[in-house]
Amino acid sequence: MGESKTIKLELSADNPAFGNSFYTELELPAKDYEIRDALHRIRAEGLPGHAISISVLECHVLPELTDIRLDAPALEELNFLSVRLGSLDDDRQWVLQAVAKQFLHPEEDDPIRMKDLVNMTFGLEDVPAIPNISTDGQLGRFVIANGMHEDVMAVPEQSLYLLDQQKIGRLQRENDGGVFIGRRYIAAGQYKMPEVYDGEHLPEPVPDESYVFALLISEAPENFAEETADSAEWIRFPMDKAEANRIAGLHGERCIEDCVYYAFESTVPQITEDLFGDMHDFDQLNMLAERVESMSPPEQVKFKAAFAAERPEDIDGALNIAGHLSEYELSRASENYEQFFMGYLQRHLDSRFDGRWLDTLLTQRGGRELLERLGASITDYGVISARGRSLYELVSFEDMQEKELAGQPMADEKRKVVGLLDSGESLPNFLLGEMEPEEFAKPDMDEEEAVQMGGIMV
Repeated sequence: MGESKTIKLELSADNPAFGNSFYTELELPAKDYEIRDALHRIRAEGLPGHAISISVLECHVLPELTDIRLDAPALEELNFLSVRLGSLDDDRQWVLQAVAKQFLHPEEDDPIRMKDLVNMTFGLEDVPAIPNISTDGQLGRFVIANGMHEDVMAVPEQSLYLLDQQKIGRLQRENDGGVFIGRRYIAAGQYKMPEVYDGEHLPEPVPDESYVFALLISEAPENFAEETADSAEWIRFPMDKAEANRIAGLHGERCIEDCVYYAFESTVPQITEDLFGDMHDFDQLNMLAERVESMSPPEQVKFKAAFAAERPEDIDGALNIAGHLSEYELSRASENYEQFFMGYLQRHLDSRFDGRWLDTLLTQRGGRELLERLGASITDYGVISARGRSLYELVSFEDMQEKELAGQPMADEKRKVVGLLDSGESLPNFLLGEMEPEEFAKPDMDEEEAVQMGGIMV
């Protein structure tokens, strides 16, 4: 069911909570669920297209794509373009590269329209491409041998050897707007771009079917492993068990469990073939597909995060997570220890607290320790809690002190903030934006002392 990938993208979206961006990569062509998962990773599901930044990282069929600016590309357009690129045979791919030199100019500032890129993949079969010709001299010999020029045809055959093949080839190339590429001569100047795509309605929408899992199944072999592979067909989950048994009957088997499978496909990236034992797990896989299909989009994201954190070893483990999904808590704004630690502090500090002071804290180790204490995990989809626990439950300062006494010293700045959180004392007024920091610092405070006072530089 897979296709050869032709384009690699980098996608990004703003993270307003921390003023940075989320990033991920996506290879095209992609199924709907692959695109959806990439949007989950950058927290962009539901965002308008212009809120997602798209860059082309690789494209072996059309390398120029990595160097040009695209005019408001949409993922649907790029996905369709990638399908078109993958459908071209070797000759048409070389023709496309030759033709593209007329339309793609990386040194210019004007962006390239997606409409033109898509249309450029059509009509390539009408462009002459002559193999095994890579010089003007070789082209000249070809022109003479095939009578491609009126003046050449007028020369008596016995005098053809007197003609300058190099000049004739160069003249033909200039007239054709031709190029030598891939050991071929391509008359690129003869290309006329058709308008198959109007810029709004893709001519051939990329087909996609709705399913959670798919298996390529067939009757059990009698002699060797791949014996029945040619008669295999795809079945998609969730599915009716009676229908599955009917399909098994068409393959000469009593029930679906008596069949074998040759390939496994999942719309949940974390659930791979390694978790699916054999066809005797059909009912469990079908039950899991029903559970996933019934989840809301936010629940599906939480399921993937919980799965990535717990890493169950079989389908029963996946079902266990799905059945207790409400017992997890997911923070999607944080993607690392530092961000989670700052978010945790902001959650518990006075609402008047000026959050910019948190930027002065050295939070990586604090965040790592905090997540360990909470039993939480960082995933591509955000920070997920341990089952049955909150991400924001208060952590006892005494336990942190015990850890310090055990040989893991806590930074003074973290001790000060965590201690205030634990004690319930009021924070210094200037941390609430009511006093200037100079009123809190000593006049002759050096940099080391400033860090000890909570990381505040004056």
